[in-house]
Amino acid sequence: MISKAVSSAIIGVDSYPVHVEVDIADGLPQFATVGLPDTAVKESKDRIRAAIKNSGYRFPDGRVTVNLAPADIKKEGTGVDRPIAAGILAGQETIRRKDLRGYMIIGELSLDGTVKGVAGVLSAAIQARKNQMKGIIVPRENAGEAALIGDIPVIAVEFLSDLVDYLNGLKEISPFELSVSDIFRNSAVYHIDFEEVRGQEQAKRAVEIAAAGNHNIFILYS
Repeated sequence: MISKAVSSAIIGVDSYPVHVEVDIADGLPQFATVGLPDTAVKESKDRIRAAIKNSGYRFPDGRVTVNLAPADIKKEGTGVDRPIAAGILAGQETIRRKDLRGYMIIGELSLDGTVKGVAGVLSAAIQARKNQMKGIIVPRENAGEAALIGDIPVIAVEFLSDLVDYLNGLKEISPFELSVSDIFRNSAVYHIDFEEVRGQEQAKRAVEIAAAGNHNIFILYS
């Protein structure tokens, strides 16, 4: 039985979608991941197995094969933990839908099922909006970063069980809301000021001009 989900990976600063396909079949117990996974992705099988069991769900007894497409691009990082876990749970109908591709799912799993933050969520949110997905499901600590993009619902979860209950319609999670204007307003309050710096008039003048014109500054220490 095959289930499908969508996650994201990063090349440089750009995100590209990773299609996660999970096949659960009869046979001797085995967990194989294909599609050019790096070491962190290969090691995810132990985290995922423990997270599923410690969250109160059953891990399949047979052969589990995970394909990360496109297969010609190396997958790095731990952000595909949660979509793989979701695919496994969907494959055995713990999540009552086989196709999860309406959402982009990102996050690392702890052994107890807690969802941990990952890097590259901002780029992933841009990609999810570009692909007109229903929403992006992210770790709670990454919710603010993803919400900066706007125009796409950001669902923040803390545990694997939250993801399962949300996708099954058993738990309502309101999209995370973020006021960008409040962020800039709060960040504009500084506790130190240039008037407290004695001397260095030329250096202060140069920095003021650069800040006023939104220019870069190169500082050389000797």
